[in-house]
Amino acid sequence: MSTPSPAPAGGGRQRPEVVVIAAVAEAPGTPSDRLIGDGLELPWHLPTDFKRFKTLTTGHPLVMGRKTFESLLHQNGGPLPNRENVVLTRHPTRVDHPGIHVYSGLTEALDAFADAERVFIGGGAGVYRSVLDEGLADRLELTFVEGEFSGDTFFPPYRHLLTPQGGPYELASRERFPAADGRPAFRFDTYKRIRGHGTP
Repeated sequence: MSTPSPAPAGGGRQRPEVVVIAAVAEAPGTPSDRLIGDGLELPWHLPTDFKRFKTLTTGHPLVMGRKTFESLLHQNGGPLPNRENVVLTRHPTRVDHPGIHVYSGLTEALDAFADAERVFIGGGAGVYRSVLDEGLADRLELTFVEGEFSGDTFFPPYRHLLTPQGGPYELASRERFPAADGRPAFRFDTYKRIRGHGTP
């Protein structure tokens, strides 16, 4: 476990691009809407989404809560390779893995990686909520999975943050994938914050 020293404040220096990345159930009007997790498991198995997640996050810090980190250990057998795994927790002694950066809060973690090109936010629900509520995200990389699923962890309300409802995030790209081989239909949406738009 290691903790880089926070970078000193520099006048006028740009901060990293902050990117929220998540796979979210899209089932409006049902209990499954906004579902993202089921204990330590994902509610679905989408290899194409795994590949995209790896492509986007490799080489960049990935910030997550302790429970999300535990789910990665459960699913992958260890921290994600070729990324700075950054864990937020009020109980740092519970995270004991070499090379993992541990911080007590989001601001501290972002300050520590102030020189990074971009920082990805990988969950869980509380971390996502903090980033969206505080207007910290520059970009949203969202995988929307169609259908109803079982689970216990949900992405925070987000639709009011999108431009159709007057929010600051505008759809920049979309790629759809139909249901196939027993897997649900899903799509990749990229939303970018409109320049000059204030904190939601």
